[in-house]
Amino acid sequence: MSSTHTSAELDRMIEEITVDCYDEDEQLMGFDNAFDEANLPCPGTIIGEQLDVLHVGQGDGRHELIATCQRNGRRYEIALLDIDIDADPATSRLIAAYRRWAGAR
Repeated sequence: MSSTHTSAELDRMIEEITVDCYDEDEQLMGFDNAFDEANLPCPGTIIGEQLDVLHVGQGDGRHELIATCQRNGRRYEIALLDIDIDADPATSRLIAAYRRWAGAR
């Protein structure tokens, strides 16, 4: 993920994603919907292990986005915030905006 995203740029993206949302649950759903447009799959790393991030969405009963990942033919559900993802620029901006939003809650 690139660190070149400015706070203002990320704040604008967060505002666009959450503009019609009334609470945190709806804001999370807004991010879930935004990830429908993400360019996935893409490579990622967790605790030094390479994996492929296949999908990002809400987990059952969890108030965070979950990445469906694959490694060596097995699938795993991992909190998006726990993965370092090597994505295209648009998806990297979306991930950075989600990280900023999640940190502000």
